[in-house]
Amino acid sequence: MAQKSRTSSLAFTLVALIAVAFCIRLGSWQFDRYQLRHEITREISAALESKPMPLSASSRGKLGEWSKVTIDGKFDQKLQRTFRGHYFQNQYGLEVLSLFIPSDNELPPTWVDRGWIQTTKGADAPTSIPLPPEGVQKIEGILRKYDEARAARGVFFALPAPRIGRIDEQSLQEIFSGETFHYYLKFQGQSDELNNVPLVPPGDGPHLAYAIQWWIFALLIFVTRIALYKGERRRQPHQQVEN
Repeated sequence: MAQKSRTSSLAFTLVALIAVAFCIRLGSWQFDRYQLRHEITREISAALESKPMPLSASSRGKLGEWSKVTIDGKFDQKLQRTFRGHYFQNQYGLEVLSLFIPSDNELPPTWVDRGWIQTTKGADAPTSIPLPPEGVQKIEGILRKYDEARAARGVFFALPAPRIGRIDEQSLQEIFSGETFHYYLKFQGQSDELNNVPLVPPGDGPHLAYAIQWWIFALLIFVTRIALYKGERRRQPHQQVEN
C-alpha cells in the first residue's frame, strides 16, 4: 500500500513539474512577444517624429529599418506588383508596390509601397491598378525590411507562415531580377488614387500581462504541490501506526 502511494505521489509530482515548465515556457514566449512589440513601437514612434534624411550613396550605410528618408527619381511605369491579404478599415484589399529609379546613379532601384487599394474580387482575380505618377518625383517614406517568404512561427514547432499580408523580396524578383535596395520604402504622402494606410505604432499589447499570468500559474502549481506533499508526509506516520 505504501509503495503504491509513493508511486502515485511521484507521478503527481512529475505531472506538476511538467505543468510548471509548460507555464514558464508560455510566459517566456509572451514576454519575448512583449519585448518585440515594445521595441517596434519605440522605433516607429521615433521614425514618425524624426526629420527625413536624404537617401543617397553616402547615407545609405547609416540608415536602417524605420529610418525616414527622402529620395529623388522616377517611377518605372511598367514594373509594379500587388500583395494580397492587406486590410484597411475592415476591408479587404491589395498593397501596391512600384519600382522607383533614383536620380542618384549610385543608388540601386528601390521598391516603393505606394499604398492600398480595395478589391471585392477573389484573391487571384485581376485588378485594375493605377499607374504611378510620371516624371521626376521627390518622395518621402520610411524604410522597411522585407518579410521572409518562408518564415517560421509557433511556440514549440516551426510552422510555415502564410504569405497573406506579407511583402517579400522573392515575389518582386519574379518581375525584376536586377539589383534593388535592400529595404523597400513605405510611402508617406498623399495619393489621389491609392489609400496610404498610416503607419501606426502597434503598442505593447497584452503580452506582458499574459506572461505574468502564466508565471503566476506556474508558481501556484508549484506551491500547491509543495503543500500537498507536506500533507502527505504528515499523514504517513498515522498510516504506519494503523498498519
